[in-house]
Amino acid sequence: MKNSILITLLFAALAVSCKKEKKPTGPILTTTAATNVTANSVTTGGNITSDGGIGVTQRGICWAIHSNPTVADSVSKNGSGTGSFTVTVGNLMANTTYYLKAYAINGAATSYGNEISFVTSKGAPSVVTTVAGSVDPATASAPCGGNVVNDGGAPVTARGVCFSTTPHPTITSALTSDGTGTGSFTSTLTPLLSTQTYYYRAYATNSYGTAYGNELSFTTTSTNTVQDGDGNVYYTVTIGTQTWMTSDLKVTHYQNGDPITNGFSGFAWSTSTTGAYTYPNGVNNNVSTNGLLYSFYAIADTRNIAPKGWHVASDADWLTLEFAEGMTAADTLAASSGSISDLGPRGSIGAKFLNGGSSGLNLTNGGILFPVNGAYYFFGAQGYYATSTIVKGGGSVWYRAFNTVSGNSGPIARNYGNYAMSVRCVKN
Repeated sequence: MKNSILITLLFAALAVSCKKEKKPTGPILTTTAATNVTANSVTTGGNITSDGGIGVTQRGICWAIHSNPTVADSVSKNGSGTGSFTVTVGNLMANTTYYLKAYAINGAATSYGNEISFVTSKGAPSVVTTVAGSVDPATASAPCGGNVVNDGGAPVTARGVCFSTTPHPTITSALTSDGTGTGSFTSTLTPLLSTQTYYYRAYATNSYGTAYGNELSFTTTSTNTVQDGDGNVYYTVTIGTQTWMTSDLKVTHYQNGDPITNGFSGFAWSTSTTGAYTYPNGVNNNVSTNGLLYSFYAIADTRNIAPKGWHVASDADWLTLEFAEGMTAADTLAASSGSISDLGPRGSIGAKFLNGGSSGLNLTNGGILFPVNGAYYFFGAQGYYATSTIVKGGGSVWYRAFNTVSGNSGPIARNYGNYAMSVRCVKN
């Protein structure tokens, strides 16, 4: 009897011992075939048929552009436990071979299903944004760039960086143009306004569309720029005690948002007292280089055509500028003629003010519109800059004229008239 009990206990102990020695293993699973393959996505999944004796805590898909992907590569996380699951993987590169496996993790191991591969359809390129460098206040710019890592199956015809003060800039925002093809490229973001947050991302375009890289941002401190009510940005330069815009005004609205009349055609320049603007030489394409030509009544309007905190340069502002750049009192007196003192040429400093001159003003040669007949004169030969200082009735103001014909760019002419002319603004 005692021997029977002893044998029974022995077998029970052996059974317990064998049970304890059975250790959990990694899960057993398969990978679902790829379906719905597009240029940027695929649908797939997995099926976990055994948890290996311990619960599956995480499952999903891992993928890469090399064979044998693991959880160290790109992964999705699709719940836990056994059974089947489906996942749509996005943000893939077009026209690219991908390798993919289902995975499952339990307390014992990470297991993988069978590997599958597929090729995404042709589509838009893939591009990565380069982090911008430090902002240069003097040039109101920051270095940037990108890397077109995949052409999507068609030649990249345009690439660069788009930027804006609002999130998600596109190629309708400000942008750079930095060549074609794949690979890395550099850009310069400019002009940048003071104390603004800018959002930027690289872009690349092929025949399938335009793709954008990751969006980044930075905030500027002080830069040498000013913005008008239309959103046009101007560089500025400090000369002596004054800060001037370095390009001609091209705003089409007053500070309060009211539109300035477009007097390009059908406008009664000789009789109307309504403020108006027109295109240099009557050509809209000249505006980007030469700004707009404004009538006296636009300049004199109390709604103000200058950016906020700025004003159209007065005759006194120009006088201060001229003296700061080397004009002498003798130059002004020697020029006196006519019934009003101080007409005509003023020394030989005009070249300093023209495009490329040492002052940094970069005055242009937009010519004038003559109100009597509405005709344009002197475009490409002379620059006329209206001041806000009235000489007498009829809309006449003091102006400065710069002659660029035959290299005769030395003198500045001071005179008065009621033409439609270019405008420069000075900070208040």
